[in-house]
Parts: sequence; C-alpha cells; structure tokens
Amino acid sequence: MESGNAAVRVSADIALAPAEAFDALVEELANALALRGMSLEVGQNGRVTEGAHEVGRVIAWEPGKLIRFQWRQADWEPAEVTEIEMRLEPIGDGVRVTVEHRGWGGLLGDAREFVGWFAGEIATPFLIATSPAGLGDWLTDRRARRPSGARSRDIYRDPLYHYPNFRVILAELALIPDDYLIEVGCGGGAFLREALKSRCHAAAIDHSPDMVRLARKVNHDAVTQGLLDVRLASADHLPFPDGTFTCAAMTGVLGFLPDPVAAFREIWRVLGAGGRFVALGSDPALRGTPAAPEPMASRLHFYEDDELRELALAAGFEQATAVRRTLEPFARQVGIPEEHLTLFAGDTSFLLAQKNVSHW
Repeated sequence: MESGNAAVRVSADIALAPAEAFDALVEELANALALRGMSLEVGQNGRVTEGAHEVGRVIAWEPGKLIRFQWRQADWEPAEVTEIEMRLEPIGDGVRVTVEHRGWGGLLGDAREFVGWFAGEIATPFLIATSPAGLGDWLTDRRARRPSGARSRDIYRDPLYHYPNFRVILAELALIPDDYLIEVGCGGGAFLREALKSRCHAAAIDHSPDMVRLARKVNHDAVTQGLLDVRLASADHLPFPDGTFTCAAMTGVLGFLPDPVAAFREIWRVLGAGGRFVALGSDPALRGTPAAPEPMASRLHFYEDDELRELALAAGFEQATAVRRTLEPFARQVGIPEEHLTLFAGDTSFLLAQKNVSHW
C-alpha cells in the first residue's frame, strides 16, 4: 500500500445516546483544540484553523451521526488534501464513535516512514495516555488542577464540601463594601458568589477556560453590573496593575502551584498598602483523605505551617502566619450530611498575610 493511500482509524464505545455523545464530542474537541492553539468553528459551514491556516473545512455535518472535514495538513503543500470523518453508530445501549483519516501519508514518503509516524505520534501517545502517569495527570487536571467538562462544571457550580473552607476565609477577611477582592484560582465562582454578599467589588482569575465561563455565568448579575471581573490567566502573571486590591483569597489552589512564591509575589504586587491575604493551606495530614485522594495526592505539594509562613515572607509579605481553624461548625452551618461531618473534624491550616503593616 502506498503511504498516500493509508487510513488511520480509532474508535471508542461509549455508554451515551448518539445525540448526547455528539454534543459532548464537539464540545470536548473544541476545548482540547483551543488549548493547543487551534480553533474549531462548528456547524455546516464550520472549519478548523491553526493560526491563519485553515486546516479543515466541514463538508458534512449531521448532528448525532457524522462530521466530515476536507483536511489540509500542510500549509507548505496546499494541494495535499485528505479527508477526516467522525461518525457515530448506535450499538446496544450506547454509541461507537469512530474517527478516520483517509488518504493520508503522502507527505511521509515510503511505508516505513508511515510506521515511524504512527508509532511515535499515535501509538506512543495512546500508551502514555493510558499509563498511570498519563491517566493520573489527566484525571488530576480534569477534576482539580484545571477542571473542565460537564462533571466538573456540575461540581464546581455549587461545591458543598468546599463551603466550610469558604466560611473560614470570609470570616478572616471580614469584607466590607469598600473592599476590592481578588480571588486567585476561582474555579466555578462559588466563593465569589458568597464574597459579593458583602457588597464589595471583586476580580478573579483561573487558568481553566471552562471555569472562567462558569464563574461568569454563576455570577452573571455581578459581572453585568460591573461588580466582578473574571479573567483567564495564571497565578504567577496576574493581569492587574500594582496596588489594585485591598484583599486577596485563594481556596483549594496552593498545593497545585508549581511556584507558590512567584504566585504569592504577584498577589503581593497587586495588593495595596495594608492589603490582606487569606489562603487555604495544603496540609500534609490531608494526603490520601477524601480531600486529597489519589491520583491528585501524588501531584499535590503539601506544606507544614512554618513552610506556609516562609513562602509568604519570601514573596515579600511583611507579616505572615499560619493559623488552625476548626471546620466542623461551618460544615454544620452549610448543611454537610451528618455522616460526613467527621471529614471536617480536627483543625485545618490557613495562611494569613498582610502587606506593609506592623500588625495583623
């Protein structure tokens, strides 16, 4: 077989109705391509672009059944045109999703080069994705480090088991209408919703596009009224001027930060004089518990109380301390089921820090 006549085909059997699977596939595909610098425009006149180059153009779009692209994989060889088809076929109680690229490989040369490409670019990533490291990373990102997808949106829209932590942070911040709060790593915006009850103004960042969209939706009225600004950004590059905010909060983010000092330094920068910062700690005692289960636990950084304080001081905060707070009373207040209250027994660490003051 000539390499230019080759076909690459992959399929998965999924326990969803075809229409539901189609919608989920399109959404997830668009999000995944966006993270890799590509754009999917959906519908009959849709296309896939990579920068200024049109990689694919939709030539068939049948919701619940089929998407077919005319595909141009080489901007240096515009005459090289192939075809990609994604089809959904009902099977039993679910659907078989098949992605097939036909007439591919003409630019590779002979069949041995095709084997090299297939082994390195298709087979190896598949093996890595289904290995403990690859699957663990994907699950950690999907559920906690960079939440995305319908399941995560459902959880982070109203994260009941996070509210006890929220209550402690809000009690420490003691927000007033004159405050301007920044939340670093806002998730689905539930903490912001509670904070805005103080009638303060707020801004927030998250590095998950899904969570940014959800936070804006959850706090739609505050956004439209100019009380809240939610942006896509990373913790170590906050898109705000120096000295903008009076206070800052960080909920379940600290353990995932690759460089906490850099993130804390950015928070210090955007706080005004006297600005206060409260963060949920990342207590080693949580490792392996429902609050930090595997595979997330292996990918989290845990900090003792004295380490928390040192991180803040290293970032420039003039005063910092780690405190212990009991979550169980707050768990009862927010309606945690009685059988789960033991999860909130004992004390949890929180970092309190402040900029340019002599006392807390």
